[in-house]
Amino acid sequence: MRRTFLALPLLLAACGSADLYLTPPVEAPGGRMGSVGGGLAVADMSLPTYAEAVEVAQLGPSGAVTLDKNALWADTPRRALTRHLIAALQARLSGQISSEPWPAFDPPALRVEVFVDRMIGGPEGPFTFAGQYVLVSPQSGRIVSTDRFAITVQAGAGPQGVVDANARAVEALADQIAARVTGRPIG
Repeated sequence: MRRTFLALPLLLAACGSADLYLTPPVEAPGGRMGSVGGGLAVADMSLPTYAEAVEVAQLGPSGAVTLDKNALWADTPRRALTRHLIAALQARLSGQISSEPWPAFDPPALRVEVFVDRMIGGPEGPFTFAGQYVLVSPQSGRIVSTDRFAITVQAGAGPQGVVDANARAVEALADQIAARVTGRPIG
């Protein structure tokens, strides 16, 4: 079943003229914000159903969400965006940052979970990324911090502009998470 699901974008592309879109490389900030001693584990993002689709979701002028059958994510959106968040956090923080399951024997100092309520926009328009992230201590299971986020970025042209907006919004979230982890003001 898993092989079939992962092969779906390639199969769909082979059957038609669908294009595959990659998330862009992480835009590195001017410097690291601090350290996450003991490590940070990043759970898979929880995305709305429309954002889980392999077709690039776009918000139309009428407010309807459409899935573009000719524009597909090159990877599953959940995996692509979770991996992008990890790379963005690695660019902002020093210390071990990895996806779950945590690869080391000793547990990380913190675990971050991201619950996305809204992740949508149209080409050449505002792209909205909103939800909540939670920092948890794996040792105690207690919530260390929980914050809501609402990020708006401008999307570029076409499906690649929407995919790029997804990535830039995730990078802005990485700024907020890094600030919270290091005790800097969020903003």
